[in-house]
Amino acid sequence: MQTVSERAYMADWLSDFLAPTMDPNQFGGLKQRSTAHALVSILHSWCSTLDQGGSVRALFVDFTKAFDRVDHNILLTKLKDRGIPHCLVKGFHSYLSFRCQTVRVDNQYSDRVYITAGMPQDSPLGLLSFLLLIDDLSVDCLTHKYVDDTTLTELLPRGSEQRSGSGKKAPPPDRSPRY
Repeated sequence: MQTVSERAYMADWLSDFLAPTMDPNQFGGLKQRSTAHALVSILHSWCSTLDQGGSVRALFVDFTKAFDRVDHNILLTKLKDRGIPHCLVKGFHSYLSFRCQTVRVDNQYSDRVYITAGMPQDSPLGLLSFLLLIDDLSVDCLTHKYVDDTTLTELLPRGSEQRSGSGKKAPPPDRSPRY
């Protein structure tokens, strides 16, 4: 069993290895990145397009119960694939192994259940785990991530044909009054 200070040390060490390789558009949970940086980056890209007469389409995604869905095996594979030193991967495996939980209602406790997925949300290792898990999320548009919140943006230059997802021209907006 690892102490709190051992986990914090491991999180700092792991962060030093991972941060340089992380998606530059991940603004949450990494040193020298913040919500302000994310907003400035998003607004800069949107305003630049709008200033040139273009349009912006945006989709806001919030991964529900994101930390509960971290698969330990995928996570350990990604750590190995990133070239993380074996001793760190082994320490991380130890942190993930034999985790169990119980539920208490009044003075009644449930049986212990071993956990094979998920991470504690308030731990530095839990945060890094989720960031690593979604780091390779890529789509064919501009992406900004802040931990489990993602903004997908399509920047449409002026004069480009704006089409709906079916490939047909989008119908004009319905401007009739609503009663």
